[in-house]
Parts: sequence; structure tokens; C-alpha cells
Amino acid sequence: MAANGTMNDSNNASPAAQTVEESVPTPESVSKTDHGQNGIPKSHLHESESVSDFDDANVEFGWSGIRPRILQFLNRPAWFLVFLCLFAVTQGITVNGLVYVVTTTLERRFQLPSAKSGSISSAYDFSVMVVIIFVTYFGENRHKPKILAIGSLIFGLGSFVFTLPHFLTPHYQPSSGENDVCSINGTEAECSSGAEQISNYFWVFVLAQFLHGLGASPLYTLGVTYIDENVRPKLTGLYIGIFNGASLLGPAIGYLFGGALLNLYTDLTVDPSQFGIDSSNPVFIGAWWVGFLLTCTLALSLILPFLAYPKSLPGSKELAKERVSQAHGGSDFTARAGFGGGLMDFPKACLALIKNIPFMCICGAAATEWFLLAGFAVFAPKFLESQFSLSSSLAAVLVGVSVIPAGVGGSVCGGYIVKRFNLKYRGMMRFCLGTIFVSFLLMSAFFISCSDPKFAGVNVNYDGSNSIDEVNLDSTCNLNCGCDNQFQPVCGANNVIYFSPCHAGCQVSSTGEGGNMYTNCTCFGDTAEESSAMSGKCSSDCWSLPLFLILLFSLEFATVLAVVPSTTATLRCVSHSQRSFALGLQSLIYRALGTVPGPIVIGAIIDNACLLKQPTCGENDSNDTCWLYRNEVFSRSMLILAVCVKLFSILFFLGALLFYKQPPSESKLKDKMMADNETDGRKTNGHTAPLQEFT
Repeated sequence: MAANGTMNDSNNASPAAQTVEESVPTPESVSKTDHGQNGIPKSHLHESESVSDFDDANVEFGWSGIRPRILQFLNRPAWFLVFLCLFAVTQGITVNGLVYVVTTTLERRFQLPSAKSGSISSAYDFSVMVVIIFVTYFGENRHKPKILAIGSLIFGLGSFVFTLPHFLTPHYQPSSGENDVCSINGTEAECSSGAEQISNYFWVFVLAQFLHGLGASPLYTLGVTYIDENVRPKLTGLYIGIFNGASLLGPAIGYLFGGALLNLYTDLTVDPSQFGIDSSNPVFIGAWWVGFLLTCTLALSLILPFLAYPKSLPGSKELAKERVSQAHGGSDFTARAGFGGGLMDFPKACLALIKNIPFMCICGAAATEWFLLAGFAVFAPKFLESQFSLSSSLAAVLVGVSVIPAGVGGSVCGGYIVKRFNLKYRGMMRFCLGTIFVSFLLMSAFFISCSDPKFAGVNVNYDGSNSIDEVNLDSTCNLNCGCDNQFQPVCGANNVIYFSPCHAGCQVSSTGEGGNMYTNCTCFGDTAEESSAMSGKCSSDCWSLPLFLILLFSLEFATVLAVVPSTTATLRCVSHSQRSFALGLQSLIYRALGTVPGPIVIGAIIDNACLLKQPTCGENDSNDTCWLYRNEVFSRSMLILAVCVKLFSILFFLGALLFYKQPPSESKLKDKMMADNETDGRKTNGHTAPLQEFT
């Protein structure tokens, strides 16, 4: 970190002191210098110079030559913040809300394994990771509102593309209706092979998420920078705080709104009761696509407002001059290292940060934490649905009302603690270590698991015995029924789930309030009452759902509690001129190692816990839907993975604390520079040697 300092009463200072004063770089001299040690840029052009090219006539709100006077009240930072917050809410609803909520539904509708459905979420972060550096570099000195308008257009297009598989596929039918019940001595039904290759629509979802990432990439970079350029420094924190609050509101709306939509049948014009199912039935597919049409409309509606804003708002030139005067006092209004001096300096700027061990340790901790957070966000509804036999919509709502408040509360409390106790770098690292250790202990939530539901031919035999070697849905009681391979579960009066009413040997079907009722089932029961079944899975008697939700809330709260302190510590442990670039590099690292692979890896682990996949007609079943999981294997796998990853987080934060070296105080720094210059002066016959950067 370059040493800046001034000497008091220079006219009366000693010659040695005057020599030191001349060698110590002042803000004025730094502003005239493009590069410091190792060729790393240290400063930016004065903001008064950078905005001198702005045309005062082009700071009105409007489109080309159309600038209505009645709309000029919108040409203020507060109104720009409103539109930026709407974009953030739209992004949060879509990417961090709806996509997570509908993941399990997409698996069932399009026959996707969990590893593939996790890749849908990762595609967004991969897209952002690829373009974020280029967007921030090329957009720094360009018309930021226009870039945001282009981003809104691309984001809206991504949401529309996400809905296309619904319109390009035939109406969803959970069963053909021909082989629902057993027809004694009936002919064997033809195997449904899924010849239309519906799983290939996976690539459409990946494309949509890639477009989402492209569109949202300028939101949290250029949008925040535009605010910083056009509001007074003392209001910047307030504006950014409001913006961050809006970005956290989006996922909460997405979870609740998406969960409510899953109670509607996917084909809005079709009554699901004709199939004898309701939203609690596992083959029920909710209206997953409706929410994306709404967010598409929201995103497209923001294009015109963003296009109307000028490159710089009125008064920005005066604000730039104000910031220049603050820069002389040590303000952080400087350019990102690696960009200020051109693209050739980029590798040197990266190398300087890579050599910063505390910074890299914090980046490692961010990657491990986001690895878990991203994976849990995608598959937490699936975990609740499997463990506690919940519907997709109820599982999504429960996750939303527990995890989202914990995330918001943890973020706010973490920031308040840093401010309240004025934590320095070491204090923030100790605080992060404490919160991560607490979250490590709360991983005990995944010790909770419910017993697997009894499923005939899967984990219990048709005769009621529990010893079973391999999955076999055929038995003597349904051998001549001519059953197909369509999953249409029923719960027998014996509290055992059967793959379909046909596989249960049921011969009569009738419609009731809670779904279809089946009677005369030959695979269980002796009397009419004992041989009846209802459509859907059997309800779970597991009592631990409230306890798990409490632990999940606490786990999320403790984890997010460290986000603000670790981000602030990142800014403290790097040189002043590299703070923005350090955050960008950190974002790249935690996306590449965390949010991109996290959902894919966790999805693959979940697939290994599958107990019953959709039966196929002899083809490769690696991409088939899983209908039943081993609950204990599911929870233990999540526990082992989470514990291992949390241990790495603790080690990274510990390294960030132990490898950190406190910079010397200003007085000690001046004393050392004076001594070094006196020594160098004697060696060079009175000529002062170049002052080396001291950290």
C-alpha cells in the first residue's frame, strides 16, 4: 500500500525532513501519476476532467429529440433508483426465486435428473462469470442507462425463452386413462418410451438462464456506479442500502408467488380433476411458466425509462468536482487497478491481488459458502418435499418464509455489528470465524430424516414383508392387469404406496373430493373397505418438520451473518486503488468455484439417493425422473458434504486472520521513510533514492 503523507511547517523543517517530504507522494502527485510499483495504476483522471465532455444540453430526461417537460421530474437520482430497484426485484423474483421454486416441477415435467436441473441454475452464474469483466471494463465510460436498457431487453427475452417449452410441448397428461385400473386378463399395455425426447428442452432452459445472466450483468455493477456518480457522497450509502434491500426482496416474492402458482394446473384451461389428481399429488404439474411471463413483462417495461436517462444527471459535474476535493483528503474515488492504465496492466493487477494471501483466503471462504448456499437454495424445496411428503407448492412456500427472512436479517445484522462495534480487519475475521463455527454446529439439522414411505415392490414386498432385494413392480396380484409404466401413485388402506391403481390391482374407479377413489384392489385387503385406495402418496407421520425449519432458519441466519463483514474485510485488506477490482475478481472466483458447480454437484449427490426412477423401455435411464428417494441417504449425503465444505470455510477464514499483517502506523511509516532516505542519500552523495512502496 503506497504511503501518503505531508509534513507540517515545511519552511522550518530540517533538510532531511524536506528530503522525505519531497519523496513522499502527495495526493496531487499521485493524481498525476498513472502507475505505481509493478506498473499497477494508482489513480484515475480527475472526475472534473472525465465529465468535462458531458454536454449540459443532453442531461434532460427523454428520448432523442423528444424531451417532455412534464417528465423532467423523473430526471433525478431518486427516480433512477426506483427503476433500478424494480430491475433488481425482477431479477431476484426470476433467478433467485422462480427458478429455484420450479426446479422439482421441471424435473417431473421434462424428465430431468437433479444434476441437470441444478445445471439450469448454474447457467445464470456461468453467464455472469463470463461477461462481468468485459461489461464493467467497456461500460465504465459509456452511457450506463442505455446499457441497462439493453440488459433489461435481454433479461426479458430470457424470461420469455424460459416459457417456450410449455408452448412447444403437447398438453401434459399424467395418465392416458386407458390403463388406470386393472382389467383382469387384459392385454399387456405398450411401454411409454417418451419418444418425443422431452428432456432435450433442458437446453432451452440453459439458453434462457444464459440470457438472464447477460441481461443482469450490468445491474449490480454499472447501475451502482451510476448512482455513485450522481449523488452526494454522504447519500451514496443510503441509496446503495435501499438498492440492496430491493434485491433481497425479489427472492422472497419469487418463492411465495412461485409457490402459489404451483397450486394451479400447468394447462390453465384443463381441469385436473378429470385425471383424479390435485396439487398434493406428485404427478400434478403446477403452472411453473406463468411467473416468467410476468417477469418478462416487468423487464421489458423498464427499457423506455432507462433509455430516457442521460449519460450523466444534472449537477454531476459539480459532484465530480466535490469528489476531487475529497480525493485530496484520501477519498476512495479512484479507478480500478488494471483498467485505469489500459488493458496491458490487467495481468499485473491480477498478480498483485493473487499474491495477497488474506484476500485470496477470503475469496476461498466466499467460494465454499456460496457453493452450499447456491446448492441448498435450489434443492431445499426438494429436500422438504421428499423428507416430509409435502407438495411442491407447500415446500417452496415453507422454504421461502424461513430462508429469505433469515438471509435479510443476517445481512442487516452483520452490517450493524460491524458499524456498532467499529470492527477492524482482525475483528471482522474473528467475527466471521465465530459465525461460521456456529453454522457448522447447526449443520446437525441434516441429522433429521424421516423413515422412507412404504412402497410396494420398491422397499416392501406386495405380501407385506420388508425384505426386498431389488425393485420389482410386478406381482402375482397385478400380473394380468396389463399395467403401463405411467406413475400414478395411490395410497392403499394398508398405508402402502402403489405405483398406480393398476399395479395395486384396483378394478373400480370413482371420483371424490380429495381425488379418485379406487376399490376392489386385489393386492391388499380382504374386505371392500380394506381393499380401497386413494390417489396420491400416503401422508407422513414424521413430527420433525417444525424442528428442521427452525434449524434451517438459524443455519441460514448464521451463514449470512458473515457476508457483510467478509465483504468489508475484502476492501480493507487490499490497496486503496484495487478495491473495486478486488470485488470483481472475488465475484469471478466464487462464481467459478461456488455458485456454478454447487447446484450441479449437490444435484448429482441427490441422484445417488434415488430409490425409484421412472421405468423405461430398455433405453438408458440415466436421465429419467426420480419418484422416490432414500430419505436417510439423502439427509446424510447433504450432511457429509456440508460439514466438509464448512471445514474448508473455517480454514480459509483462519488463514485470512493469521496471514494478515497489520500495516504500520503513519508515524512509524514516516520514521522508516526518513531513515531509508537518509541512508540512501549518503549512498548517492546526497541524492535521494527512489522511495520504494512500503506495505
